[in-house]
Amino acid sequence: MVNPGLIITLVALVFLIYSLLPKNQKKLKRLRKEWENGTYFSASEDVESVSSYWKNKKEHADDYAGVDSLTWNDLSMQDVFEKLNYTQTSVGSEYLFNQLRDIDPRCKDVHDKEELYALLERDQKLREKVLLVLSGLGKRNYTNTSSYFYEMTAHKIKHAYLYIILAAIPILSIIFMFFSLKYGVAILTISFITNLVIYYRNKKMLEIDLHSITYVSAIVNTGKSLSTIRHPRINIVADILKGEGKALGKTAFWGKLLSIGSIKSGDFDVLLEYFRIIFLLDFIAYNQIVKTIITHKKAYKHLWELIGELDAAVAVAYYRKTLVSYTTPNFEDEEEIRFEDLAHPLLRKPVTNTSTLGKNVLITGSNASGKSTYIKAIAINAILAQTINTVLAKSWTMKPSYIVTSMAIQDSVLDGDSYFIAEIKSLKRIIMLSEEKKPFISFVDEILKGTNTIERISASAAIMEWLSGSHGMTFIASHDIELTEIAENLYSNYHFRERIENDKVLFDYKVHDGPSITRNAIRLLEVLDYPESITTKANQTAQNFTEVREWTGISGGIKVD
Repeated sequence: MVNPGLIITLVALVFLIYSLLPKNQKKLKRLRKEWENGTYFSASEDVESVSSYWKNKKEHADDYAGVDSLTWNDLSMQDVFEKLNYTQTSVGSEYLFNQLRDIDPRCKDVHDKEELYALLERDQKLREKVLLVLSGLGKRNYTNTSSYFYEMTAHKIKHAYLYIILAAIPILSIIFMFFSLKYGVAILTISFITNLVIYYRNKKMLEIDLHSITYVSAIVNTGKSLSTIRHPRINIVADILKGEGKALGKTAFWGKLLSIGSIKSGDFDVLLEYFRIIFLLDFIAYNQIVKTIITHKKAYKHLWELIGELDAAVAVAYYRKTLVSYTTPNFEDEEEIRFEDLAHPLLRKPVTNTSTLGKNVLITGSNASGKSTYIKAIAINAILAQTINTVLAKSWTMKPSYIVTSMAIQDSVLDGDSYFIAEIKSLKRIIMLSEEKKPFISFVDEILKGTNTIERISASAAIMEWLSGSHGMTFIASHDIELTEIAENLYSNYHFRERIENDKVLFDYKVHDGPSITRNAIRLLEVLDYPESITTKANQTAQNFTEVREWTGISGGIKVD
């Protein structure tokens, strides 16, 4: 005899699959189009939101020396991150953001991640299965779901047992009606009003946490969906949910309770919402999820990071596919950087450069000639090499190192710092890294430009001399040609140059050996039709200083020692 319950179950399952199929087919079509075309629509994500995992890790780290905020801003790394960020989930965005900032010179997991990038790039079927699951989780700003790794009690509701008692009273009052209808109805009415007041008084206090905890529940459900994908590289998700994270499955039940009546599409949904209010389900379900996550914090953290790693890995594979050329880096212990046809990742049509650079490098050149872009391209690619094992070049070799910059200095009104004070504080970070004997490569653009010429040259030369004999590598870009003479025996000299054609200043943006021998500031004044008396006087003054090391002005001459 055929079991009617089994038939009903099979019919329901077929209906469910049929109802989901068109949605997944549309999503799959979009994902394939994005992968083929290299263009996609990205949901807006706030910097505070995507940086939450990195901030949580940094706050709880004993010794953090990744990419600091000044370096991140100097190199426009937020723009680099956004260009890379083909993630489907907020977990993936946060993981990728942290990955780009959390440099580890030991490069201990680079090989493992490279295998994952290559796998997701070549295995279309696996990649699409992963993308479909991850896109189901989606993105939600300000969830800060990684905070549950660290904060043991901050998320819990105080006196949670009171909500359970208050939720039980309506049920008890209904039972009491069988003995006394009058008193049972009275208790139910009082309980309803009491719970209604408590719900609306306390819900606002809990709203942000509810926003977060429902996403936590969705993360666990995403892990369950990923565990159905049979592949050796992803089986670890199933292992977690069967082993140490088995109890995390409880969050699915409580998460569904939180969603009852939340999407109002009819009168029935309104009734369901009142049901949730009367029985204070938001508070009870929230606390049960928090308790489960905190009790099984290690498993939740492991699952969260696996989902983030997988999502970020798809993004890296996607990014590589959009590049004209890229390579995986070579790492060695020698203090030297070698690269062929290196490109800046944020330029649409970058001019590439090939160089072999030693421990101490000074790059000179005139305005807008390309020296700043050149050292930024090296610094950004040095970060990408050590974080996502990807460099925009034909070849790249470096010593694994922390990356620190002093470039886009701004005076701080809030801190009371002048431009020069802000600049010397920025440079002090480099000196401190060297004193700590950590492997690092520093990039300085226009050293000490916030002060007068004599002291700038003198202090710059002294700092350059100290850095040349200290721990780490130093790359400096400067207008000050005098530094090429002072530091000739300590720094390898390179320069950028320009040419004048038809009253236009033209640049090749190529690095050349040796110090700069050209200036273009006065020539630019001429090109822009400044009065001839100004440009003539400027040229005479510059020529005189070059020949006799003496400044001439409207009131005589000042000799420079």
